[in-house]
Amino acid sequence: MLSVALKKDARLDLKTTAQNKELLAQAALIRGVDMTTFIMMPALKAAREVVEYNEKLKLNQQEQQSLFTALSKPVKPTNDLKELLSVGTFSER
Repeated sequence: MLSVALKKDARLDLKTTAQNKELLAQAALIRGVDMTTFIMMPALKAAREVVEYNEKLKLNQQEQQSLFTALSKPVKPTNDLKELLSVGTFSER
């Protein structure tokens, strides 16, 4: 893994139990990394995933208007759809 040295100019304090701290220290030792790295790597990965997912859900104004327009104009069901819906649920077949 390529590591880039970045200036660490912010501090993050965590409160936990002595047992949890010991468990984290033991796991970090097994992995061969310090506790900060052991805690921060998965936390940062999860944070990136949450932010990325949230960004995908955002629509610009034009997209919002297009979605609203599409949702406000219901389409008449086709004959195929009516036939499919008349068959019943999967568990009823």
